[in-house]
Amino acid sequence: MKPDIFFAKVEFLLAKSSPKKIAVAVSGGSDSLALTLLLKEFCSKKAIKLFAITVDHKIRESSSQEAAELNKFLIKQKIPHQIFSVPSKKIPQKNIEAKLREIRYALLQEFCTKNEIDFLFLGHHRGDVAENFLIRLFRGSGLDGLSTMKEIVEINKIRLVRPLLDFEKDDLKKFLRAKKVKWFEDETNSDEKFLRNKIRNFLATLPEKKLIEQRIKNSSDEIAKMRDFFDEVMWHETNGIVLFEKDMVLIHRQKFRELNQSIALKILAFSLMKIGGKNYKPRREKLERFYQYLIAKDVLKPREFYGCVAKKFDKENVVILPGSPPARG
Repeated sequence: MKPDIFFAKVEFLLAKSSPKKIAVAVSGGSDSLALTLLLKEFCSKKAIKLFAITVDHKIRESSSQEAAELNKFLIKQKIPHQIFSVPSKKIPQKNIEAKLREIRYALLQEFCTKNEIDFLFLGHHRGDVAENFLIRLFRGSGLDGLSTMKEIVEINKIRLVRPLLDFEKDDLKKFLRAKKVKWFEDETNSDEKFLRNKIRNFLATLPEKKLIEQRIKNSSDEIAKMRDFFDEVMWHETNGIVLFEKDMVLIHRQKFRELNQSIALKILAFSLMKIGGKNYKPRREKLERFYQYLIAKDVLKPREFYGCVAKKFDKENVVILPGSPPARG
């Protein structure tokens, strides 16, 4: 890969911002490690302080040792590095991937908030776009799920930046080899009890893998355009029905009940993510149950869901507020 193309992409994504410091999530795998070294070059040219963050989930025996070796490497590179270790009691027994992702993002965002960092860089590349598309296709996702990852999105006042979406994994590995930098291979990537690994291994068998990944990304980009159009319609339709304040969402129940259900579910998912501080939408079936609860005609009792609590505000409105924070430890 040509670093100049990457630098131009980062310059474009930062646009008119002039951050004094940024952070990058790094696991020690080829994608995030290449991103970290590319950002190091970019930051040195722009006088930006770069911080690296690693979350050790401890679900692999070698993960802590790898994190320690990565720390030694980054110290040599003069990149400040923070390692977060997830206590074993927090490792979920079900829906492992989604739960660990939630824990990881919470720790990454917590670090950025404490250190007044507005931009967090992530190493997703073109292959990840294809994998995500197929995973969500199998799960019956709609426009949001099938839309390509956004290159930059703000969540909880932190902007998540993905500058590698147009780059291939092989290019990132070539970049590291040219610098004689070794990376870690996650042995769980071959464990096909995870759907993502099944899809990744399937794609690897295709003779025209790169072409197929590019075409999937093209399709995902087109779906994203449809999503953006639908979003415009959604905001127009919900004007006067859903009111957003700093830490609350006020919903007019009768008017919300009369909305097209697809629009109502989309705005409800957005509301829950915003107030609950989540990076991903709730599962469709759970969201639909919560929607039915909100539009029910009987007296509304407080209910917690997805990091939020909903309760009756007055005769006509229901309010969604932040729920009780989970116990730490």
